[in-house]
Amino acid sequence: MHEIVSAVMGHTHAVSGLAAGAVTLPLIPLDRLAGQLAWVACCGGMALLPDLDHQSSTVTRMWGPLSRALSVLVVFLGRGHRGGTHDFLVAPVFWWLVVYFAGMQKWTLMVVLAVAIGLALRACHFVIPGEYEKSWPINLLVSFGAAWWLVQHGATVDADWLPYAVALGVLVHILGDALTVGSIPLPFSWLDGKPNRMGSGPMTTGRWYEHVIAAVMVGVTVVGLYLHVPTINGFVDQVGNAVVSTVNPADPA
Repeated sequence: MHEIVSAVMGHTHAVSGLAAGAVTLPLIPLDRLAGQLAWVACCGGMALLPDLDHQSSTVTRMWGPLSRALSVLVVFLGRGHRGGTHDFLVAPVFWWLVVYFAGMQKWTLMVVLAVAIGLALRACHFVIPGEYEKSWPINLLVSFGAAWWLVQHGATVDADWLPYAVALGVLVHILGDALTVGSIPLPFSWLDGKPNRMGSGPMTTGRWYEHVIAAVMVGVTVVGLYLHVPTINGFVDQVGNAVVSTVNPADPA
């Protein structure tokens, strides 16, 4: 049984990946703000990567003809929608290897970061004013500009973490789809183009409870960033103290 993942499901995948990235920050030896933000962005953006196997998905439409061409290759390799790209054993390892080899050059690392940022922008358009992030040329320019900034500010220093961020995002996506009625394929059953599903999950894409789950994941992301990123923690505390001082000024001595 195949279930087409809707745009709402794309949001859920993205924010679930962001939450996973924020929660796992203490496990990653990153002390630079750029690196910490890059980890979270990669986990969130790459949580959409498996849907390159569908022609109308968020990731396939992200960069117009460029991403559509990549989708054709992924569909061929994965044997269709929710095939190899959703194999919980194969897909995380495959993308880990792809990014590991990409990490051998700075410019290819920048491409990986740009893809993650572009996906995060495209999937989370519901919190971004306007429609600019849906325009693939604008998304492409913004994504590579942000990736360049991250690289220039140390995001790729000791970037051994990048393959793990991508693999984690992919795994989060697969786990999310495993909970839907479309489910995911049994490992390697997709090789003949006719995957056997693991069983129908309890969730249907686009229902009200999916919005609740997405909202909870946003909350987890915010809390995770506050707890695990000292720069954000210090800034929030500073702003909070300033607000408290303004509302309740200290009595003069």
